[in-house]
Amino acid sequence: MIIGIVGKSGSGKSTISRLFKEIDSRFYIVDIDKIGHESHNDNAVKEKLFKYFGNEIFNEDGTVNRKALSSIVFNDKDKMQLLYDATLDYMQKRIDEILLAHTYVILDYALLTKLKYFDICDIKILVKAPFDTRMSRVTKRDNISQSKFEEINLNSLDYSDNNFDYVIQNDNNPNSLRKVIGDIYEESVVSGKF
Repeated sequence: MIIGIVGKSGSGKSTISRLFKEIDSRFYIVDIDKIGHESHNDNAVKEKLFKYFGNEIFNEDGTVNRKALSSIVFNDKDKMQLLYDATLDYMQKRIDEILLAHTYVILDYALLTKLKYFDICDIKILVKAPFDTRMSRVTKRDNISQSKFEEINLNSLDYSDNNFDYVIQNDNNPNSLRKVIGDIYEESVVSGKF
């Protein structure tokens, strides 16, 4: 059982993932963004990053300066694609290992629709939230300015509701979200619909 959870930054993907885990502790949550960050420690990935972005994205100790890297890629879709290309092999290898080791998996990733895993998800969920709500969450969470969030949002993917089994409007009401997730769980997981 694989649940794919997709949505723009600040929509509440992690919250939805946690609610599924609360209902059924068998679910293993895969925050694919974190795997992407992990990949920056891999030597093969570092070589590609150096090739694409040069020395300016590295700290003196040889680690990747994520702030410098993000300032380059979040304003430029082509450079974002280069980052994606540099980390993809590492990310897929880690995700493959997790899928082999766990029966119930939640894949949480804004770019999941670009990965091969989207097609194998048993349940595909799109999480939406109003722009102002997302901006408030992300500026607090990531300690960035509103203009920086607007740049990130401008370069984010757009999604078609038709590609998903469920579309959740995250209205900041924990009780209504719990009910929505509970209903999806009952309808899809318990009933064996998927």
